[in-house]
Amino acid sequence: MIPKPTNRIEYADLAALIGNVREGKTIEYKQELPARSGDEKIKFLKVVSSFANTSGGDLIVGMMADNGLAKELRGLPLSDSDDYKLRLEQLLATCIEPRLPRYEFHVVPCSAESYMLVLRVHRSWLSPHRVTNDNKFYGRNSGGCYALDVRELRTAFLLSETIAERIRAFSIERTAKIAAGDAPVTLLAGGSLVLHIVPFSAFDVGSSFPLDEVAADPNKFPTFGDRIAPRSQITFDGLLTTSNLDAPPKPQRAYVQIFRTGIVESVYSSLANRGVWLIAPNIEAMIIRHAWLYTASLGSFGVEPPMAILASLVNVKGKRLLQDFAVRALPEDLPSVVLSHDQYHFTEAIFETVPTDDNTAARQLRATLNHLANTSGLAGSQYFDASGNYTLKI
Repeated sequence: MIPKPTNRIEYADLAALIGNVREGKTIEYKQELPARSGDEKIKFLKVVSSFANTSGGDLIVGMMADNGLAKELRGLPLSDSDDYKLRLEQLLATCIEPRLPRYEFHVVPCSAESYMLVLRVHRSWLSPHRVTNDNKFYGRNSGGCYALDVRELRTAFLLSETIAERIRAFSIERTAKIAAGDAPVTLLAGGSLVLHIVPFSAFDVGSSFPLDEVAADPNKFPTFGDRIAPRSQITFDGLLTTSNLDAPPKPQRAYVQIFRTGIVESVYSSLANRGVWLIAPNIEAMIIRHAWLYTASLGSFGVEPPMAILASLVNVKGKRLLQDFAVRALPEDLPSVVLSHDQYHFTEAIFETVPTDDNTAARQLRATLNHLANTSGLAGSQYFDASGNYTLKI
């Protein structure tokens, strides 16, 4: 792949490929955009899906190649530049399944009448992806794309399932430790909200996470209820931020542990009002805002989606979960449910893209928020309108 962010690739970067870079595992050239039907469309889908199923890659459209070696920047006519993105996005959305979680288009001017198109496809953690037109799965090696055999398909499916299982197991194990008092800090009583942000890349062998850069800017991972990280310290496990001005071992209201793999664990204790009442919409708001905040912060340090979002309540047995805010009535007079378990693990959500605001985050978290609402006795979160937008102002 061209060693630059997609939106910074320039004409000189493409010209440098000529005579130097041959098609291979992470790059391929096309002289023209795919036709609207026929074999060319399938060839385009094969290339894109093979990138996603392997290591990611760049498809350079408008490049003439000779035996796979970049030869000449022919460019594409400006006359077809208006609808190319919509046409290709529709093609990728309808002819590859599951849908690709992440790819980017970038136009590079070639002359006054032509342009080059760079399509960067990121490695997918939702693989393997199938080309529906010919019902095949494709991978890549140094020779280009090829159809995956049964053994490779079995391995790809098992890897996908294994990552999901490892994410759930990690969250459950960590939550059990927190409930047992084995957290990085001593927490206050009154029940706790545990939020895990788990990038799929955290389980990739050889993946790296810039912990030194994160440690230099800990305010990107503030504790629940704070705009900054009052205190932070490097530990054996990674970077720990805490909420109270008094440092550990003094009990803390909240903490954030950023593990060396890029996993974020954020915990808020003393959650119950007067030690008894948990307010469901307040918990919803906390999950939404901090899931957005932490995924955006991870993204700023180069961690790419997908990321799993897992929320749990711990040490809450016997507490009452209110369906709504206690504004004009006493909590005792509002609908609520007495929690019969000590721990509640809600349905996880997968962020295939980093949210841009609370509403975008809430839409991706809807299954999690509905599960929380179910626990309070509601059929689902009461803060989504008919269009699926989140209406609670956070």
